[in-house]
Amino acid sequence: MIKGSIVELVSPAESNGTIKMESLEALVDWHVVEGSAALLVGDTLDAALELDAEERLELWRRVVWQADGRIAVIAGLSANRLEISLEFAQVADEAGVDAVLLTLPISAFPSRDKLLHDVETVARAVKQPLLLRSNERIAPTVVDALARIDGVSGFVDGATDLARARALLALHLPVGFALYAGSDIAAAPFVLEGFAGGVSTTANLVPRMVRKLHDAALSGDRTEVESLQKPLQTLLQAQPEHNLPRALQWALIEMGRVAESTPPLALSQTRDYTNLRRALRSTGCAI
Repeated sequence: MIKGSIVELVSPAESNGTIKMESLEALVDWHVVEGSAALLVGDTLDAALELDAEERLELWRRVVWQADGRIAVIAGLSANRLEISLEFAQVADEAGVDAVLLTLPISAFPSRDKLLHDVETVARAVKQPLLLRSNERIAPTVVDALARIDGVSGFVDGATDLARARALLALHLPVGFALYAGSDIAAAPFVLEGFAGGVSTTANLVPRMVRKLHDAALSGDRTEVESLQKPLQTLLQAQPEHNLPRALQWALIEMGRVAESTPPLALSQTRDYTNLRRALRSTGCAI
């Protein structure tokens, strides 16, 4: 079971979508040093979502090779059609990833039976532990049914209210099945309640601080959690919603973690630069 901070990794890319592999490999090394628990690669966040199976194979192979067993690598299988998710599952196995994640577009499923059938189909196809994610609210009874599918080992929930977390924790889930927070906002309170960790976008920029937050929450240290929450909240609020992957990559370039793009990367709003730069400085980042 993966515990702690799962970084939803932004794959640095040129303006034409070409992944900057050397920069990506440097980011993998950085997250190993900073203590992140796992890297989620190629899911819903960035340009990697547009990659076909062959391109994903190269992406995942490079990340797995660079990780070299030092950090878990999770491949994102999310796609608009089941057959494509199944194709990605085969590629993920060939790349040697540690786990796979399928984001469920719940509104696309006409019934509970269809949802369970498709997840069962993917679970039979993958050879690694399968994590599920939903940014839409799923009834706890459905989460319970999903947890009992062979091969499904965890669920990432996109809700942010504690009542939801407690409802999921009250289920009699199988031994070894893990619940994860789906956002930085919910990570600390959900982990304090009993979740195994959370998927973080903010960890792209301050992985050590996010890791420390998860460690404190996992150990029940509420005082340490509170001390870390304020600067992280400031940074979270400074991230623009309209083009988050671009903003994260711009910040990584400014921090010297990613090579400059050609042409140079720019944000759409001047205030986005200012807000993000100030928030990073408040966490101690040199930018």
